[in-house]
Amino acid sequence: MLYHCDCNQDEILADTAALALNKCVMSIPDKLIQDFTALRDILIIIRRDYNTYDSLYRDENQLLLSLVAPTFFSDIAEILNRDWNLLVGKIMDPAETTVKNEKRENLTIRLINAQLKDVGLLSDEIYSVSSSILNYGESLKPARDKLLAHFDRDIALSGKELGGTSKEDFDSFLENIQIYSDLVGTQIGVGPLDFSCSSCSGDVYDLLKYLRKGEAGLIEQTAIKK
Repeated sequence: MLYHCDCNQDEILADTAALALNKCVMSIPDKLIQDFTALRDILIIIRRDYNTYDSLYRDENQLLLSLVAPTFFSDIAEILNRDWNLLVGKIMDPAETTVKNEKRENLTIRLINAQLKDVGLLSDEIYSVSSSILNYGESLKPARDKLLAHFDRDIALSGKELGGTSKEDFDSFLENIQIYSDLVGTQIGVGPLDFSCSSCSGDVYDLLKYLRKGEAGLIEQTAIKK
């Protein structure tokens, strides 16, 4: 399934203008805007990685990928999965980490929420959707802590799988990071940004298009070898 961005640009521009006016009335700390914008960039990458993976490895492409370069595409799948889980794990971290008695901020959901709370902008809706995001992160934490960010010897040698979520929880997580981004963006005057669609020139769809041009020849070659 291709992803499409269905949004009313006029409504978004009107909302953004109104929010800009509100920002003039209510002072929003520059740090909060800067931190949120940086976090939203990470959320965009998380969604983009999923879109790429989903588009590339769907059932109708399996034969094509196995004919072209099965080992290569298997490696890419592993890399995308590992990177995705690490990124998701990072945004779940505490707002601060103490290293050698020095407090260092982490660019996370909790950091943004803490700053929103400080200026009285942490709405019940933002708190609720962020709690759902963080709860999803808890299900990935064992794998992230013991296999991805670190290699726990006992777990690594046992071959035991850690973490794992249902498709329903996974789909809800993708929906919730979009909702959270738009709610916070609206609250601080930055405005919403639909990043559910990540297709662009030179993306995975272009790759598949060119691979399919040679698919018939590859199938013929495979049949001859047999």
